[in-house]
Amino acid sequence: MVNWLQRTARRGVIGCETRCKRELGWLGTIWIASRGDPRAYSHTEGIKRATCVLSLISVWLATGCGSSSVGVTGSPSPSTAPTAPVARGYSWLADASGDGGVYLFGGFTGPPRKNGKWIPDLWSFRYGNGWQRVASSADQLPEGDGVGYDLNSSKPIYLDANGTTWTFESGTWKQTGTSGPQLHGIHLAYDSKADRLLTFGGDHIFTDGTFFDDTWVYDPGAANWTKRHQALSPSARSYYAMAYDAKADRLVLFGGENANHGDYFADTWAYSFGTDRWTQMRPKESPPPRYYSVMAYDSVRDRMLLFGGANLAETPFDDLWAYDLGRDTWSELKPTGPRPTARAWHAMAFDNEAGVLVLFGGGRTRDKYTNEVWTFDPRTETWSRG
Repeated sequence: MVNWLQRTARRGVIGCETRCKRELGWLGTIWIASRGDPRAYSHTEGIKRATCVLSLISVWLATGCGSSSVGVTGSPSPSTAPTAPVARGYSWLADASGDGGVYLFGGFTGPPRKNGKWIPDLWSFRYGNGWQRVASSADQLPEGDGVGYDLNSSKPIYLDANGTTWTFESGTWKQTGTSGPQLHGIHLAYDSKADRLLTFGGDHIFTDGTFFDDTWVYDPGAANWTKRHQALSPSARSYYAMAYDAKADRLVLFGGENANHGDYFADTWAYSFGTDRWTQMRPKESPPPRYYSVMAYDSVRDRMLLFGGANLAETPFDDLWAYDLGRDTWSELKPTGPRPTARAWHAMAFDNEAGVLVLFGGGRTRDKYTNEVWTFDPRTETWSRG
């Protein structure tokens, strides 16, 4: 018996072979010293001793060696891979029609720069099929606020707060430039006609407190950023809502805030990449002023959809608004049945292949986020959970 145990240890069945050899040798010494020749045991006594020794080996495997690569029962360990993103705010969803569904990236588990943990993982959500993790947070990309999806190359693109641009390809994030704008509180929107990513404004709230009114353009093919200069543009702000109207070939921006001036906006603007011109729209009715809201282009009904956000006191909204750029009109939608609760700091994108709006996460406060998924069907104008 002792020889068998020693041979087993020498074959490396356990990860900490050296220590267990030593322990097995100690056992054999005690066994022989106390009983004499082990071959003189009765059959029953031998079984009892063997069972005892194997039990001790099991304890060493579980506690002493700490190796997860070995099991004594032969049963595989259950998978610990997550099946859905954890609850978070400040994350981003982007339509990924080239791959199907929408992509979710990043976010914080709590208030940023306080007790919130940054989670730079990448997920795919397909309507009717649920979540699939594409990349874990092992790469530990720096924090940032800019995520988009290049439909031409079918690649997610991320701009971190340091101005570094990252592209996800071949299963990993790769640096594609370091000369991007260093901005906080922005959105990226993909202009499919120009094959460009666009962003506006942002702030340096954590450094010198500056708010910006610049328009930036990213060319995925050349992997470079360009700042554009318009005679007229929205005033400096961050945490606005913004999305690209593919039919009208216009970028649409609503709301936001400038904490330096105490401004919380309810204005609507449209931008043409082709003419490099911002136009302030003049709708008769608009959603109340807000920030931390999200907007997406509904390609089924040719309109923008805006949900949630927060007012000056950070009290969240639970309203859903539609904006028709051609008519320059906002209208509040009032879906019947279940719907998302009031929230801000959520993510939202329109899944063009499935024809539904997808909403994820956010919460009533920065201290309590959710990982709920809601979808809105523009054909029936109803919300569904998951």
